[in-house]
Amino acid sequence: MPKIKGLLISMLLLAGILAGCTETPAENKGSTTEVASTAAVRVETTEWPRTFKDALGKEIVIEKKPEKIAALWFFYPEILVALGEPPAASTDKEYLSSLSYLKGKMDSSEELGDKSSPNYEKILSSEPDFILATEHHEKLYDSLEKIAPVITIKSKDIHDDWQYGLRTVAEIIGKEDEAEKVIAKMMKEIISGREAFKSIQEETVALILSWDGKTFNLLGEENSVYRLAFDKEKGLGLTPDDAIISATNNLTTFEGISTVQADHIFLIGEITKQEQLMNDLKQSNIWNNLNAVKKENVYLMDTSAITGGPLAIEYALQNIINALNKR
Repeated sequence: MPKIKGLLISMLLLAGILAGCTETPAENKGSTTEVASTAAVRVETTEWPRTFKDALGKEIVIEKKPEKIAALWFFYPEILVALGEPPAASTDKEYLSSLSYLKGKMDSSEELGDKSSPNYEKILSSEPDFILATEHHEKLYDSLEKIAPVITIKSKDIHDDWQYGLRTVAEIIGKEDEAEKVIAKMMKEIISGREAFKSIQEETVALILSWDGKTFNLLGEENSVYRLAFDKEKGLGLTPDDAIISATNNLTTFEGISTVQADHIFLIGEITKQEQLMNDLKQSNIWNNLNAVKKENVYLMDTSAITGGPLAIEYALQNIINALNKR
């Protein structure tokens, strides 16, 4: 549990930690149908060979479609599975395989250990054509390059825009058409949901993460689920509770949750899997006095929602749409 909790906390807080960076191109904030970034040069052809310019400015020649990819960061396996190309090897495979949308999808992948210190011998034994890394692996580049060519994509670029991540990895493996199909399908569902929820624009929503029922994280705009729920152009356009806006991504004690007076609460995290924790929560006067609790508008999502990749976005999207449609 400590390892899993640590991994998910790093997922959740990574975007917030990097929020002050200016390296992500402004174009990533643009329309849902196009993407531009200095981290990669788009290739419009499906022919091989092709040249990919990565986040470090390296021009990598990809002679033919890669068959075996070693993925060293948690969002890569999710993207690869979404494109129908599970990685040959992945860090944190055991945990990632427990996520609802990856169960059974990574059975053939080799476990590479922790994302920050992957097992070199296992990477070598997986015989990858390419290794997908991030800026967090900078100190490992020389060693990794001895195994296979390393392609680096900045984690913030992917966290800021799931479409960018999907399209960029698709370019590397020659699955651009598949990426566009995934994006088109999800955007159709998002737009449809946005239209349906116009009738509840006056009702507020809060997204709350809790591991243990004692501390709570009010998800803010640096988080991908927040952007999905509240963005007016690329998300569902819901109305956030004032408490979220004033306490973005701040961990608070249980007593602090009393400031949340949203009409709807989505409770996310390990607490939703623990019957005793949920029972304890329901015995609390603080909890029972919340507006959403009184209205019976509390909905549960497990930690599958917060990795920031396309399958996590789809999981969260379906949870939000199903919950609010049953209100």
